Amino acid sequence: MQVGTLIKQTTVAAGLLAMVGSVSISQAITLDFQTEDDFVTTLVNGQSISTFARADRDGVPFSTDNVLEFGNLVNISSTIEGSDGHLDAVVFDSDPTGPNASGADPDLLVDHGHILILQTDNPSSATNTTLTGTHGLVFDTPNDEANFNDRGSIVFDFINPVELTSIDMVDINGGAHATLTISDSSGDMRVYDVPSKWTTDVTVALTGWQTLFLNTLAAQPSEANAIGGDATVIQNDIGFDPLDVVQLSVAFDGDPSSAGLTNLVFVPEPASLALIGLGSLAMLRRRC
Repeated sequence: MQVGTLIKQTTVAAGLLAMVGSVSISQAITLDFQTEDDFVTTLVNGQSISTFARADRDGVPFSTDNVLEFGNLVNISSTIEGSDGHLDAVVFDSDPTGPNASGADPDLLVDHGHILILQTDNPSSATNTTLTGTHGLVFDTPNDEANFNDRGSIVFDFINPVELTSIDMVDINGGAHATLTISDSSGDMRVYDVPSKWTTDVTVALTGWQTLFLNTLAAQPSEANAIGGDATVIQNDIGFDPLDVVQLSVAFDGDPSSAGLTNLVFVPEPASLALIGLGSLAMLRRRC
């Protein structure tokens, strides 16, 4: 291992230890996708996000992407549920004056930081990639999916159980729809249904996003000025434990299947914070 790499890892570990020492175990953590879940490693616009190695497909050299993201508190992956498919989770900078200002997704320019989308497999966007040593595979023109046949999910698997608090849903407009499935360690589930038009289209009305609370069974109204119905929840498993969540799957399953998410908020178990502090060197070693 190079000396510079060791110094970097030690510095990161020290920062994480300081965070563990100063943060109450009851305090929530927010993943805003500006950084990974070490809260140090930055993410960039268009960066392909996966904790796991992948095979090439649709002309995209996934197998050459050796920079695997997250994996400290949560693993991130994607599933394909439509007959066509998508190109996994990608970071999209929603700054209206930022790198996507002249792109094909003005409805995602909600001025809400980095959001995660499912990258389109449209050839005009799919094959334009850059491979970097720092950030791995980066799509030059991040663009969300549009067709029902391209629907899929972004999946968060937590290393240790957590209590979910909320998530910001972006551009659930037009025919877009989202289904959020939360599973505890026993396999019991809670499912949120976010209907079409739950948010506005930011190109027509302000905001374009709305917070969905994941710690309530109450119906949640749409964003102000949006014309959609309430987001609702089904919890048929009476044994579901909201303090023991191990997975969140966010399916963009409308027609179009476009939409995004950001600001995933959760409360980790004390063991998770200890893992960050005491095991940070071992976890960060995979980035060498």
